[in-house]
Amino acid sequence: MIRLAFFDMDGTLCAPRFYVNGKMVVGMSDEAWLAFCEKNGADTYKFCKPVPAVVEYAEELKKHGAVLYVLSSAQSEAEKAAKVKFTESNCRGMFREVITVAGDDEKLPVMQKIAAEAGILASDVELVEDTYRLVLQATVAGMNATHVSHLYCKRD
Repeated sequence: MIRLAFFDMDGTLCAPRFYVNGKMVVGMSDEAWLAFCEKNGADTYKFCKPVPAVVEYAEELKKHGAVLYVLSSAQSEAEKAAKVKFTESNCRGMFREVITVAGDDEKLPVMQKIAAEAGILASDVELVEDTYRLVLQATVAGMNATHVSHLYCKRD
């Protein structure tokens, strides 16, 4: 049974859409992203949309008693504020907290620490993510891991 679930933000919980220079884009260079976040602050994710299949899966897990977190990397405080605002606006009351880390390699240790502090076994933890490398790392660590694409496949 899944007792803790961690959801990545960009490309997993939210479909990236950013209005830049008169057109919608799905991404930009790191330097441009930092400037975009500083300029737009908490409204950085204003045009992003929640991914319905991921939101439905999160709702299902929560209904069965799982505690949910957003776990995403952020390069600045402005980006973190935007991720919090997106989550509060689009997934009201669903997630206990939005946790940001400096890089993806910090995700697994954060999940392990929260699980250990709550006395939850790795086998009762899940990561929902779009980065296959992280899905594999979670699996090797004994956790459940779901690549976002699997949420569009028929569940067995």
